[in-house]
Amino acid sequence: MPSPGFHWHRADRVVTAPTWGGNLEILHGNLAAHRWIKPNADYAGMILLLETSEEMPPAEEVFRMLRNAGERGLLEQFPAVLVGTAKASNIEHRPPQEERARFRDEQREAVLRALADYHPSAMAVFGVDFGHTAPQWILPYGGRMTVDGPGRRIIAHF
Repeated sequence: MPSPGFHWHRADRVVTAPTWGGNLEILHGNLAAHRWIKPNADYAGMILLLETSEEMPPAEEVFRMLRNAGERGLLEQFPAVLVGTAKASNIEHRPPQEERARFRDEQREAVLRALADYHPSAMAVFGVDFGHTAPQWILPYGGRMTVDGPGRRIIAHF
C-alpha cells in the first residue's frame, strides 16, 4: 500500500515477518492478566501492530501501557511497529480537526517515547489506517507483511 501520509521513524531497513498485536487497550489487559501471551522470545523478529479504540486513551496512558510491555521485555522483540491512525473522536465527542490532530500527535509522541526507552532502534510507522478507524485496511494479523523503510512502503502478503 502506498504511504504518502504515513509518519516514518528510523526507516532505514526492510522487515518481512509475521505480525502480532492489535488494540492496545486489549493487549494491555491481556498482559496484565498474563493471558494469551506467549514467552517474549516467541515474538522475536515479528512486526508489532498497535492501534487504539474509540475509548481514546490519553497519550500518557498510551505511554504507560507501552512502558509496561517494555518492562516485560516485550517491545524489544519487534524490529518494526505499525501504529494505526489514532481514533480521535467518537459518537459522543467530535472535537475540531485541530484538536484531533493534536491528540494524534500526542499519541505518536507517547509511542516514540516508549520506544526510545525500551527499543530505540525500532522502526515505526504511524498513521496506518487499520483497527478502530475509517477508512480501514484489513491487515493480516499473524500473517506476513513487509515494512520497507527506504522505499516507504508497506506490503501485506495474503
